[in-house]
Amino acid sequence: MDTAVAALAASHHVEASQLDIVAGIPRITLRFMVPDNEFSLENSQALHAAANMRHAVETVADAERLRVLRRRRGRWIPL
Repeated sequence: MDTAVAALAASHHVEASQLDIVAGIPRITLRFMVPDNEFSLENSQALHAAANMRHAVETVADAERLRVLRRRRGRWIPL
């Protein structure tokens, strides 16, 4: 968890972090902000930040699925 937060916080503001165990598998959830910009550029920055975070986590643990979601009009949509 610390590795994931540190990797993401190096380039973005991390608002919240959570570690859950779902069906015996750890799940890290991080909520972070990207700078205001054009919609598709914000999405691209978020995907890039998430990929960097995953790479950092894989140095200390096995990572399976990476999901990046964006909050839009009160709903979470996948990127």
